[in-house]
Amino acid sequence: MIAVVRAEWLKLRTTAVPWVLTGIALIINALLILVIFLSPADQGVVSSGYEVPHTTQQLRNLVGSGFQGYLLALLLGVLCITVEFRHKTATTAFLVTPRRAVFVGGKLILAAIAGAVLAVIMLVATMIGGGLTLDARGGSLTAMAHQLPAVAPGMILVFALFAILGVGVGSVLTNQVAAIIVVLGWFVILEGILVSLVHGAEKWVPSGAALAASNLTRSTGGGPGGPPGVTLGLFNWWEGGLLMLFYGLVFAAVGSVILSRRDIT
Repeated sequence: MIAVVRAEWLKLRTTAVPWVLTGIALIINALLILVIFLSPADQGVVSSGYEVPHTTQQLRNLVGSGFQGYLLALLLGVLCITVEFRHKTATTAFLVTPRRAVFVGGKLILAAIAGAVLAVIMLVATMIGGGLTLDARGGSLTAMAHQLPAVAPGMILVFALFAILGVGVGSVLTNQVAAIIVVLGWFVILEGILVSLVHGAEKWVPSGAALAASNLTRSTGGGPGGPPGVTLGLFNWWEGGLLMLFYGLVFAAVGSVILSRRDIT
């Protein structure tokens, strides 16, 4: 398995996919940081008509501003395996690694590592870009840094789990275009429709599980049913993490079975 993972690492770092996705992730992260600092000020610390993040929740949201980049980790996992079929290298890969389960397992391990690395890169970029902006606007860079231990583990976990899910989906839908359309269609459109139509579905869908696993709560504004700063209706962080892992491994297991029964030419 170690040899398989090393081979997969060589494939990944010598293609443009991870570098392009990382660049897109950093651009999106910068835009999300900009949105935070351009939010109109209602109360608290104000600079030029805009509120400067200063509460614990605001600072955590700033540190985790790149959290939505988990979709790029998902795409990274999808592309990690579907590229083999798009560029017709799957035949060679299966000749070297005849056991399809080992082949998918190597992809899962590498994707999890790559997803975690992507999360670390985004966290570092946020601490640099967001921290310097916060300091320039009179905020506390030290206070922001103190929220890093509370945000970083969950964000790294979520990115790794979404990369695993991407490999699972890609192993079932080996067509690259179809896999990308399906995952984006689900997370951008269908999941929101399902959550709005089915009561209690939010905690079961992958995005809800990811939000729970990240432990990056969104404030409820102190509404009925819970204390301020708590997202209601979600699992605990470890339950959300296990649910995300379950989704990824189920898809990967199904994909392994499909690939083992499929002729590759």
